[in-house]
Amino acid sequence: MKVSYLQRNKFRRYYLTRIVVLVTIFILTGVLLSFFDSIIISAISPIWKSENSIVRSLRNGISFFNSKKSLIEENAFLKEKLSSLEAETSSLSRQCVQESALLELMGRRQDPSTIAAAILTRPPQTPYDVIIIDVGSNESIRIGSEVSLPEGPVLGVVSEVFSKQAKVKLFSASGEETNAILERNNIPVVLTGLGGGNFKLIIPRDIEINIGDRVLSSDITSRLLAIIEEISSKPTDSFKEILARSPANIFTLRFVSVTP
Repeated sequence: MKVSYLQRNKFRRYYLTRIVVLVTIFILTGVLLSFFDSIIISAISPIWKSENSIVRSLRNGISFFNSKKSLIEENAFLKEKLSSLEAETSSLSRQCVQESALLELMGRRQDPSTIAAAILTRPPQTPYDVIIIDVGSNESIRIGSEVSLPEGPVLGVVSEVFSKQAKVKLFSASGEETNAILERNNIPVVLTGLGGGNFKLIIPRDIEINIGDRVLSSDITSRLLAIIEEISSKPTDSFKEILARSPANIFTLRFVSVTP
């Protein structure tokens, strides 16, 4: 059966219309997608910018903390190195003093006015801030002979003498009173021993004094006796009570110098 001309035209128009519709839909879809892409990009752009800003801030923050951490670690290393060098310097200084004292002990007399002595017994083996030294009357040591550190500070006096040993009573012995001078203002004071290398003194409250000030012997040599460690006073008090300590650790003393 043959298809008429009208039917063929009808089928042609039908397919042509579908093609046109599909092409139109395709074009519109592309345009709409492009339009929506623009809207979406515009909407998301601030978020992207914020995200980039946050990332940069985090990166800068991490860099700052890493830099700070590095500085802290470097600072800790330098402090440790400084402490090590200070300890080494202190050790070398003590070693030099000990070697000097040992040299004096070998010959006993280097300075004609003093005698080097080794400490046989010290607190807490001996009570009441007393030490026993290994020189006595055989080396012209007598009661009242002054005993000091090899570096200079004076510690006490000989209280008993034997042929080869002597007993030394330190100025810091409990109840022992020693005339002294405050270095800051040259005011005379009396140091009262408290034991354990510690002293007490009382001064008028209007006299200026600071922690770390030195207390010197009242004789012409003006040698170090004590260092101010604590200041105590009440608003109603007319005086200040001062605690001071000996310049030497009496529990670790090894050598002293004795002036016959």
